[in-house]
Amino acid sequence: MSELSKIEAVFAKAGAEGRKSLSESEVYGILDLCGLGAPSYVVVPAPMKEPSAAAADVCSRIPGEKLVLKVLSSATLHKTESGGVKVMAKESGPVGEALLAMAAKFPDAEGFLACEFVEHSAFALGEELLLGARSDDAYGPVITLGPGGTDAEALIGSLRPGLAPSVIPVDLAFNAQAWKNFLENCWAWRYAAGGVRGGRRLAQDGEMVKWLEGFAHLLRNFRDGGPSEWAIEEFEINPLAVSRGRLVALDGVLRFRKARPDAARRKPSRKGVESLIHSKSVAVVGVSEKKMNMARIILNNIVKAGFPKEKAYIVKEGVAEIDGVRCYPTPADLPEKADMYVVAVPAPEVPKVLADAGASGKVNGVVLISGGMGEKSGSEDVGRTVVDILNRGREKNPDFALSGGNSMGIVLNDAKVNTFFIPEHKMEHPLGVNPYGARTAFVSQSGAFVISVISKMPWLKPAYSITVGNQQDVTVPDYVERLADEDDLKVILVYMEGFKPGDGLALAKVIEKARARGKQVLLYKAGRTAVGQKAVMGHTASIAGDYMVTRAIMEKAGALVADNFDEFSDLAALAYYFADLRPENGNTFFMSNAGFEAAGMADGIKGLLAAGMSPELAADMARTLKEHKLDSIVDAKNPLDVTPMATDAAIGAIVRTALESDEYSGALISMIPLTAAMSTLPKSPDWPDELENSFLKSAAEAARAEKKPLIFCVGAGSRYEPYCAYAQSLGMPVFRSADRAAAMYGRYLEYALGD
Repeated sequence: MSELSKIEAVFAKAGAEGRKSLSESEVYGILDLCGLGAPSYVVVPAPMKEPSAAAADVCSRIPGEKLVLKVLSSATLHKTESGGVKVMAKESGPVGEALLAMAAKFPDAEGFLACEFVEHSAFALGEELLLGARSDDAYGPVITLGPGGTDAEALIGSLRPGLAPSVIPVDLAFNAQAWKNFLENCWAWRYAAGGVRGGRRLAQDGEMVKWLEGFAHLLRNFRDGGPSEWAIEEFEINPLAVSRGRLVALDGVLRFRKARPDAARRKPSRKGVESLIHSKSVAVVGVSEKKMNMARIILNNIVKAGFPKEKAYIVKEGVAEIDGVRCYPTPADLPEKADMYVVAVPAPEVPKVLADAGASGKVNGVVLISGGMGEKSGSEDVGRTVVDILNRGREKNPDFALSGGNSMGIVLNDAKVNTFFIPEHKMEHPLGVNPYGARTAFVSQSGAFVISVISKMPWLKPAYSITVGNQQDVTVPDYVERLADEDDLKVILVYMEGFKPGDGLALAKVIEKARARGKQVLLYKAGRTAVGQKAVMGHTASIAGDYMVTRAIMEKAGALVADNFDEFSDLAALAYYFADLRPENGNTFFMSNAGFEAAGMADGIKGLLAAGMSPELAADMARTLKEHKLDSIVDAKNPLDVTPMATDAAIGAIVRTALESDEYSGALISMIPLTAAMSTLPKSPDWPDELENSFLKSAAEAARAEKKPLIFCVGAGSRYEPYCAYAQSLGMPVFRSADRAAAMYGRYLEYALGD
């Protein structure tokens, strides 16, 4: 019998007994079958007939001078805390007494486990590790490695981002290099490998790789859709002790269940997705000829966007045309195939509308605006009906695809398509091109998130603004995969709530592909807490994966992961304006006209973000200061406080001096605009200011000429919103606090320079 067959037999026996988890001794048996390090152990059955004989047997079979006694009880999860673990000298008398005492304390125990005592330190980082694995709907089986021991949970919970346990999906761990990279990025292993200052190597990488490969081998064979009828739900060794150069399991938990069939969804065709992002013909269903309903708002937005009316159609019986757009009774009557078929009808009408579209063979991509397709409790049957209709439609047209439901719509700047159902007077739609912005795509599960961001950032003009809703068919990774192939696309903004089965792994792969092609991918993943996950489930009925796992995997794939909404907006602005630039380093020029801001920026200088100034450049800067009569009150340094006495002419000259220097790859300029020396308000007969006279225009021109990032910060109230808007119109990202600007630019630089 092969090792895998023996392991399958262990699962079968436990399953037949109605168990969903293995005992610690069974876990050790599986480790032995995999050639991994388990301590020597003896199982003492309960109830004990002759405790003294059992104690003598234990002492004769366990090596060393000490041993560890443990209770075997499915009802006792934390053995140490409940008194179910005892370390003692290996002597028959005391061992027998300890067995009797443990039997009295745990009368329902299934037995007792005697293990060899493994010498190691429980208090030194790197000597106790946690090696875990679990089944994940989004990623398949995943393996984690981090600090172990009884305080592992508390320690992990206190870690800042970037120091969480390392995570790798088994399906991405396909060669030795993958394991090497995994260990190099695991801070807990660096302690065991002697990779920290003053540390010593406790174990070789090969020893750890043996364990990782063993876990991966188990997970590949005992998984959903795998060769066995059993799947490992969760497998954890904690602690995995480092002792005398080898790794030994000191405790183990393994939960299992019946394996489920492969749940991978049927992906839409490439051409189906292509039709939705490069639409040449658009049809709308649900338009009212009597009132301005949602579908009619969409129709008007399509026409106002500049989409040719002769390529726009309405599907509606009994009406010749509405708002100058021709109507056709059914999709089968359309004069050509509709690349984009926008459906905005009440939920009960959706199945028939989709069935007619699929049966016609004349519809490629459906944008389903209607909700109630599975994201609301009680609508699951409707959601399944939609999937069945899609599958039938693909029998006639394999490129039949659906985006939504519960979608806000799609805006395609190149094709001049705008299917957002927001009235034009409510927001400035993301139409047109910002000449200073990198070509960008915004793909979001939440339509409200897109319009919220764009409403606050009207200068953001993505080439594609795609809202996906509940991902009934086309999902966020499907769109990102197609967009990653566009050579001129530089930035992809992604908002995710939940993944369909296998889509977490799919998104990681396409992000890796996009990053390899020089694109920047910014990701916000909602559902980071238990409450957040419930909110996501209520909105989209998608599976919200564990945030820690998602963050680790997506960052490893090459995404810049935002921690909150404000950070997403800030980083999106930096990527949008700077993705076409390639800063050579993080040395940045910082300037303010207020001492507190200069100090705040200095406090934010860390990591790759630097603020150097050579003596030669300081001399050049001193000459500029002297020219503008600031040399008596200001020294040339970085960060530079030019005081409220500096004029626009002086500030502009200083900025140009910095940007023209090879020392700096960019500049962050923050101004308190209340000073009388600067022009910071729009033209008015009531004051001398005029924005055209500010330093901003010449500074922006200098930054473009040098192809260097220039960030502007305005530390003042709402009166200076026009000042901010003017800077944004010149192609500068604008912040309202200097310390945040420095922090966000530092994060962006680490990402941009981390290729």
